[in-house]
Parts: sequence; C-alpha cells; structure tokens
Amino acid sequence: MEIGKKSLSIAMATALAVPVLSFVAPLGITSQAENVYRPEDNGAVANDGKSDREAIKAAVDAAGKAGGGIVEFGPGQYDIDILNFSGTGIGVYVDHPNITFKLQKSTVLNVLPTAIGEFCAIHVKGDNFKIYGGSITGDKTKHKGTEGADGHGIGVTDCSNVEIHDMTIAENWGDGIYLGSASSDGSYGGCSNVFIQNCTVKNNRRNNIAIVDADKVTVDKCNISGASGASPACGILIEPNTNNGNVPSKSVCKNIQIKNTTIKAKKKHQKNGLYFALNILNPYYQTNNKVVAKNVTLTNCKITGDVGNYSGKKVTMKKTRIKGTFYDHKKTSVKKCTIKNHYRF
Repeated sequence: MEIGKKSLSIAMATALAVPVLSFVAPLGITSQAENVYRPEDNGAVANDGKSDREAIKAAVDAAGKAGGGIVEFGPGQYDIDILNFSGTGIGVYVDHPNITFKLQKSTVLNVLPTAIGEFCAIHVKGDNFKIYGGSITGDKTKHKGTEGADGHGIGVTDCSNVEIHDMTIAENWGDGIYLGSASSDGSYGGCSNVFIQNCTVKNNRRNNIAIVDADKVTVDKCNISGASGASPACGILIEPNTNNGNVPSKSVCKNIQIKNTTIKAKKKHQKNGLYFALNILNPYYQTNNKVVAKNVTLTNCKITGDVGNYSGKKVTMKKTRIKGTFYDHKKTSVKKCTIKNHYRF
C-alpha cells in the first residue's frame, strides 16, 4: 500500500488550484478574520453537487502562503472530485505546514464517484496538520471502476504532528485513515506523532485504519467497525510494505498506542486473511517473519473479532477484552485481559 509514488511538486499542486480571489469588504461589513480562510471565498458552494476541490485547495494555499492558518468550512456538503494525474488520483493536497481544517458538526467532505483506484480525498504532506469536526464520506458504493483499493479518506505521508479528532470517516474505496510514506525503501521519513481521538471510522472498503510507516501513533476513544469489500478488510492493520518479507529498519512501525477504543470486525477471520479486528502482520511470516512493528500497546480496549500478532515485537495488552481468537505468534505480554481464545504458536 503505497501512496504518492508520483509525488506532486509544490508548483504542480499550485497549478491545480484556482487563484486566491482578492476581497475588499464594503463599509460596515466585517472582513475575514486573520489567518482564517474559507472555501466560499474562492467559489465553493455547499450542497450544490459541484466539486469544491479547487476552492478548498485555494484556501489551503492562501493559508500556506501566510505561514499557516485555519481552513474553515460551513455546514453542509462540500464535494471533492478526484483529479487524474498520470493514473494516480489527487483530491485535496495539503502540502503546507501549520494548516488546520475546522469543520462544523454537520460538514461533510464528500468524494464524488471516480474510476481511479489510488488517491486520498485529503492528502496530508505538511507538518502540524489538524482536522476536526464533521465527516468524510467516500465513494465506496458509487465508485465507477473495479481496479485498486487505495482510495483513502485521509492519507498522511512523510510528515509529523498530525491530529485527527471528532470525525466520522466512512465508506471510502480504500482505507479510512492511511499512515505511511511515498516510498517503500525507507528513503523518506514516514509519518510521526499522529493523534487520532474521538473518531468513528467505519465501513471502509480495505481497512478502517492502516499503519504502514509511522512512529508515535495514538488511537484514543475511537469506534472502529465494519471494514469490508477488499482484502484484508481489517479494523486496524499494522503492516509496512515489504520486499519478500524484508522491511527497511526505518520503515518498522514504532511506539503505537491504542486505548479506550472499540474495534469490531465485520465477520470472523477467514483463512485468506480477511476480517481481523486488529492485525500486526508481515505477510511472509511463514518463511521470512521480520519484525514490522515495535512497542505496540493496547489498553482498555473492547474488541469483537479476531486479533493477530504475527510480526510485532514488544506488544502489550492491558485491561482489554477480545471476543474472538487471538493468534499470538510473538509472545505478547497480556495483563488483566479477557480473551475468548488465546492461540499461541
């Protein structure tokens, strides 16, 4: 699962956005607050069924030019079309640091149907990004093609200090949230210091949350359920990209905390690897089981479905309930847990 092999330059990303419109407020009308940028100021109209991607990107670029700021959305649905860039899709590309997306509770960022199989509706590559409130809804049920399974809701690649909270992220063609890198050889930094809190992540086609290349990730007080439609369909999957089982040392996922979270698998785990609630996996574990994750802790979680630790080192479970089978291949430390079936091998 790699996102952004064909990385955009800042110049290219800027060319894809409409120019920022100047605005002079008439006398007696309050002008836009400092460092707050609204898609409406660049032509967005909520609920009109037309794409607002360019207007959102223009607001992002204006904030970036100012050194950072808040992109503030009003209530209603903002539609995002996916631009075809040499076979890779482009949604809203956040390549500036210090950007915050402020959504209202009723704000929906809606992905318009596309045939492209690889894209992120919101693609984050700038440090210090925050998004909160509202929801992101993908095109899972309206997707025009059949190829690929990498149409993600939020993709975070090669950046640090990212907060995603108080969101619903659902029905995406790929993963709900993807944390990774534009490379699979460790040449880029991956992402770090990612905090996901009070989110509902559900019914995404591939995984609800995919942790591919990341350090210092916290998932707290989230509800995760119903991934289905494309393998492996996990609630949370921790699986770096590998080359015949080999994982570059820089790509090993590290320091992951999952706490106070409910995870429900769509179905019982199947022999072909589908439907784990949580899985830490090197897909070559039977012949070349190199470690893919270190220092993973689950605390006070409720899990309905099967769990796998095939390839994680220093994995700890505390005060966690698993209503399913725990396939434990790496001598997980288990403290004050309730596990229906604990299968050590």
